[in-house]
Amino acid sequence: MAAREGETRIGQRAAALVPGAPPPKGARVALVGVPEDIGVRANLGRPGTRRMWRAFLPRFLNMQSNAFLDGAAVVVAGTVDVRDLRRATRGIDPSGLGPRSRTDALDALRRATAELDGRVASTVESLRRAGLVPVVVGGGHNNSYGILAGCAAAAGCAMRCVNVDLHADLRPREGRHSGNGFTYALADGHLGRYAVVGMSEAYATEAIVDTVREDERIAAWTFESMLRAGTPPRQAALAAAAHVGRGPATIELDLDAVAGAPASAAAASGFTGAEFRSMATALASALDVHAVHLAEGAPALGPWPAEMLGKLCAEVVRDVTAAIVSR
Repeated sequence: MAAREGETRIGQRAAALVPGAPPPKGARVALVGVPEDIGVRANLGRPGTRRMWRAFLPRFLNMQSNAFLDGAAVVVAGTVDVRDLRRATRGIDPSGLGPRSRTDALDALRRATAELDGRVASTVESLRRAGLVPVVVGGGHNNSYGILAGCAAAAGCAMRCVNVDLHADLRPREGRHSGNGFTYALADGHLGRYAVVGMSEAYATEAIVDTVREDERIAAWTFESMLRAGTPPRQAALAAAAHVGRGPATIELDLDAVAGAPASAAAASGFTGAEFRSMATALASALDVHAVHLAEGAPALGPWPAEMLGKLCAEVVRDVTAAIVSR
């Protein structure tokens, strides 16, 4: 959309990051897209997360650059190149195949997800070494692993992480997929302390419940416990930030936590969009943020128009960017 007279849009002020060149003066946040749903399919989930970046970016760039957020604080780093991985995994659908074929399909998708981990980690590490905070949009929650690995490599220490999510993503190390990014990150030393806000009691396996209870590094505020106690979402988010403590941290924001939002595992009930934004802002203000990830949005998988989901993502990214810039 063309800017009206007297208006300046973020897209007019934000620069494209040139590979190998230093970021523009004043830039603090780098936007990165990961247009894939390989990790989701590797977890027997519904594809569609590859479309989130394209739905988000034009809505964000069309927002106003003003006293609340100067678009010059943002650079667009582009997308992680996944074209070859998408070609190699096109048509692989383990949910509709027989047992032997299903095993082969999952193996192929999980090998591709592991390859993707390295690409995301390399991109994130490079941006962190350039002094930027990557805000990663799109793809499955499998990308949490690469983000944590890249941040840990740049910082020389394990990360702390708060995840707003209906799922803890602590499934077994059975090959990489969207449901076990934090399990692998803990095991590989990229993640030191972890908290999840909004975990669904209805969908948490007994093994995950046991892991949360037995591992002092991990804490969970379940959605149902918040309902029973009347705990405001922002309060739970700040308690989660206190659990992970001071030190370099990442923030994970899974759109399946928003009631009705189109996502790989969409929720009938969950946080409102305003509550989701409030938690994101509180975390970005409270933590030493090294990266933010907005995950699992799938524009084609729900009643919302793609434009509406794109706008919600743009609002959340603007919230966390403004909080990071103001620190």
